[in-house]
Amino acid sequence: MSSKRGDGAFRRLFRYVMREKMAFFAAMTLTMVSAALELVSPLVAGRVVDLVVAGNTSDLWLYAGVILALTLAGGAISFGMEYLGELNAQRVVYRLRMDVYRHLQDLSYSFYDRVDAGQIITRVTSDTDNIGRMLGFALPNLVRGISMLIAVGTVLVFTNWNLALVAFSITPFIAVISLTFNRYVRPLFEKIWVEVSRLNATVQEFVAGFRVVKALDVGDEMFRRFEERNRSIYEIGIRTTKLAALTWPTIGLIFGAGTAAIYWYGGLQIVSGQLSMGGLVSFTMYLGMLIWPIMMMGFMLSNYQQAMVSGRKVFEILDAEPEVKERPGAIDVGRVNGEVRFEDVTFGYDREKPILRGLSFKVSPGERVAIVGATGSGKSTIVKLIPRFYDPQEGRILIDGFDIRDMSISSLRRNIGIVHQDVFLFPTSIRENISYGKPNATQEEIERVARAARIHDFIASLPEGYNTPVGERGVTLSGGQRQRVAIARALLIDPSILILDDSTSSVDAETEREIYEALKELVRNRTVFIITQRLSTLRLADRIIVVEDGKVVEDGTHEELVRRGGIYARFYLSQYAHQEVRA
Repeated sequence: MSSKRGDGAFRRLFRYVMREKMAFFAAMTLTMVSAALELVSPLVAGRVVDLVVAGNTSDLWLYAGVILALTLAGGAISFGMEYLGELNAQRVVYRLRMDVYRHLQDLSYSFYDRVDAGQIITRVTSDTDNIGRMLGFALPNLVRGISMLIAVGTVLVFTNWNLALVAFSITPFIAVISLTFNRYVRPLFEKIWVEVSRLNATVQEFVAGFRVVKALDVGDEMFRRFEERNRSIYEIGIRTTKLAALTWPTIGLIFGAGTAAIYWYGGLQIVSGQLSMGGLVSFTMYLGMLIWPIMMMGFMLSNYQQAMVSGRKVFEILDAEPEVKERPGAIDVGRVNGEVRFEDVTFGYDREKPILRGLSFKVSPGERVAIVGATGSGKSTIVKLIPRFYDPQEGRILIDGFDIRDMSISSLRRNIGIVHQDVFLFPTSIRENISYGKPNATQEEIERVARAARIHDFIASLPEGYNTPVGERGVTLSGGQRQRVAIARALLIDPSILILDDSTSSVDAETEREIYEALKELVRNRTVFIITQRLSTLRLADRIIVVEDGKVVEDGTHEELVRRGGIYARFYLSQYAHQEVRA
């Protein structure tokens, strides 16, 4: 990562800090006051030594009181400094996470096609934590260290400039070693970020696909992948530790040599009468105050670099532009009648490889249309364009005569209900899952749609009824039960346009009949798009559109298309005829 990019991340983070400027400036002020108080202690210690050497102990109680007061004041100030610094850091992290999460909700499907879940989780959690540590710990200590360097350096020069030259002679070596450590450790933080993201993705894949892993008995392969990523993080961590283990003892050795030189030269000055014993003690204490910030500078800078790597990753999300954007002045259309028209629509997930090519058709309000075709013909892509999960590269889609790009996204999607093949349920109660699209729904409304979806009796039989938790991704429910909960959820929002995307493809015959009865209720008085491999669901359609190579090649009722003996007739015989016999 270039320093320019890191500086850009820091400037943007600093704008977040300035939103909490009262806490920030209060913390920085206390940091400098704390540094100033520390400057007094060596003077007191030196004075005490001189009094003892001179045999004058009458004022020792006074200096003891001063040290006690300095200790108490320093403790109080340190508490305020650390509390306000961490308060500011946590507020920044809170705002960052809120902004990132809000922006993640605004991003288009295409973003999630490109970025895996592990990276997103890392950016929202670990990366914001790294930023918080930098703002709450590294930044205040860096300010304190710079303040101490300037103040102590000034005091040393005015106290004894000869000894100050000896002390300053070791600082360039320590600075060079610290900066060299930072130079080598920075790319390691980049590698750790990548590997941690991959590790998170591996864990997420295992948790989400646990049943598949068990069913296919590929646990050893998943473990191998996890071990590979974990070992990579381990090895990078060891390299970082080796650098630190070599750097800090080297700095300690240089510091020890400098201290020895101070004692040697300071001892000569004491013998010659140029310096008192207390003066040497004070000077040595100041030397420690001078060297410690320099030693810590490398650590603080490495912490800064780690936070800037994280900051850049976080801002990559915030800078990601949603490909589907709401136009200025977009219309809130209220409830639509449900007429849908595709006009010369061309679209591909990769612009160079279009899936739909000049696709055109019209669906009237309340009409139920099945879209059929071979795998890869573009069926699911068509229904993803209606709620603007993606926008076509050419052509347009209209609802009730409005180009959907002129409609507000929220009002468009309020009019559209979707029941997917792979139903996603949240790990909350059945009640919350049904009412997810309408959180203020009454119990009566929830029960009404559950009855219509043929799921109420099952829910009522559970010990906790509608308050029964469904587990992660609805694992405590069968596939058919999850489908009917999804149907109830769609019924509750009462959409004008309904999309059934292979919603009965993976259930048994008995469950299929139950879902079919629920679907008959769901499709009533709505414009419906049906994509299915089940004959029962296909029978819900008034009309069938056949898609091939991204274009409409046939359009008509089931009977018309079968009599025509074309693509649909052949497709029907291969895909659906055996279900006719079974039914």
